Amino acid sequence: MTRWIYSLLLAVPATFLVEALHAPPLVIFIVAALGLIPLAGLIGLATEVLAERLGHGIGGLLNATFGNAAEIIIGLVALSAGLPEVVRASLAGSIIGNVLLVLGCSMLSGGWRYRQQAFAPSLAGQYAVMLILSVIGMAIPSLLATVGEGARPGSTVVRGSELHQLSLAVAIILLLCYIAYIAYSVFGVRAASGHAEALRASSREEVADEKRQVVREKIERLQARRGLAGLYIAFAVQWQTTFWLPVAALAATTVVVAIVSEMLVGTIEPLTHQVGLNTFFVGLILLPIVGNAAEHFSAITAAMRNHMEISMAITAGSSIQIALLAAPVLVLAGPLVGVPLDLNFSLLEVATFALAALLYALISLDGQSTWLEGLLLVAFYVILAVSIFFIPV
Repeated sequence: MTRWIYSLLLAVPATFLVEALHAPPLVIFIVAALGLIPLAGLIGLATEVLAERLGHGIGGLLNATFGNAAEIIIGLVALSAGLPEVVRASLAGSIIGNVLLVLGCSMLSGGWRYRQQAFAPSLAGQYAVMLILSVIGMAIPSLLATVGEGARPGSTVVRGSELHQLSLAVAIILLLCYIAYIAYSVFGVRAASGHAEALRASSREEVADEKRQVVREKIERLQARRGLAGLYIAFAVQWQTTFWLPVAALAATTVVVAIVSEMLVGTIEPLTHQVGLNTFFVGLILLPIVGNAAEHFSAITAAMRNHMEISMAITAGSSIQIALLAAPVLVLAGPLVGVPLDLNFSLLEVATFALAALLYALISLDGQSTWLEGLLLVAFYVILAVSIFFIPV
């Protein structure tokens, strides 16, 4: 993370302060959202360091598992607060935001600097296929719930407990697909020669290498200094060489994310009544931006350094994790918290994230990207956000 993201850590104690002072819901929401951005980044950073310690196999598994930890925690808190519609919207919004907003910003910023950027179309195409299949899996219960009467003569729409049972079954199947995805892409089980190695060299590891190089350079420049610089050196050395510090940071940050998420979610309903902001907009637009902000910045940074293939991998990989890991976990957690969650997305959500997956596939065909493509993706996302903002509360 860069310095300005680190500075947002000040919003974490500020969240506790405004909550204790019973500030207006909008103030608490904004401050808590700003605090979650660096916390999500710290989870990713600690995971990257642990991945380096534990090797490619276990490290890749940690990266894949904790890559969307913040979104899962926010979803669990929202679900326990009785807001399943917000959770569903957040899942769809993460997929839509990754492909339209994040990939669009990456192409726009990188393409503006380098005019045209190249990436491996074969690897991007494989991500595209996984993304499309994942989205289809999530959409099946929605399609049966809305157009199920057309499946066969005399049939009825799937509703209620049947829809929830179907969602549980789909969630289990998606989790099994995620296990297969990890086995193939991380551990190289029955993968083609060379292909598994390319997938193992994930985007987060490459970005982490650049970050660690920056830290090493700073340590070398500060070796002769004292005071705060000396403390920084000591901390940096411990962070890079020990195992316990990243583990402690990961555990502590996860706890803080849960607490701050609870404060954030607690303001959603008051916002809808006092400010007139509809919950669909909060779930589909605002929460995914907050939960994915640090990862989004990594994708844009990679594009600015002419590593468009990393940006493509981050956006598709994060969306695949949402569909195959985050969504099933939240569905299966529903009965445990007493708030059932089904995969009955609205037709707008299904159509939009299916279109987003198709756009990713089309972009990956020629292995090249320009700033104009990025601008159009961002424009599409802005149109969607503005349209949803005007939906009546």
